[in-house]
Amino acid sequence: MAAYTTLLVILVIVILVGIYFYFRHRARKKALTRKYGHDPSHTELYFEEYFEDIIESWDLVREDEAHRWADNMEDRLSELSSKIESLKSNKHKIDQEFEMVENRIDKLETQEEMR
Repeated sequence: MAAYTTLLVILVIVILVGIYFYFRHRARKKALTRKYGHDPSHTELYFEEYFEDIIESWDLVREDEAHRWADNMEDRLSELSSKIESLKSNKHKIDQEFEMVENRIDKLETQEEMR
């Protein structure tokens, strides 16, 4: 008797899961039909489900991201230009300090030679 009850419970659960997936598929198909205006093909369904994963795994860039990247190019270039100018001025300061150190070394060497 317990075996029949267990089988009946399992059967009811399987039927309920089947009904759930049927209505879920049906609702999804209706939504996609509204989106595409026709019954979507297998290819459309595939890309509908896996589009984000494809973009991520293939390292693709969306059009809006490419436009944002291009629009921000001027800002990035001006920032890099200011950094380059800063580095050039620092290089000039370092060259001057290096020259001073070399002069001091030369003076010390000449003083050492005179002794």
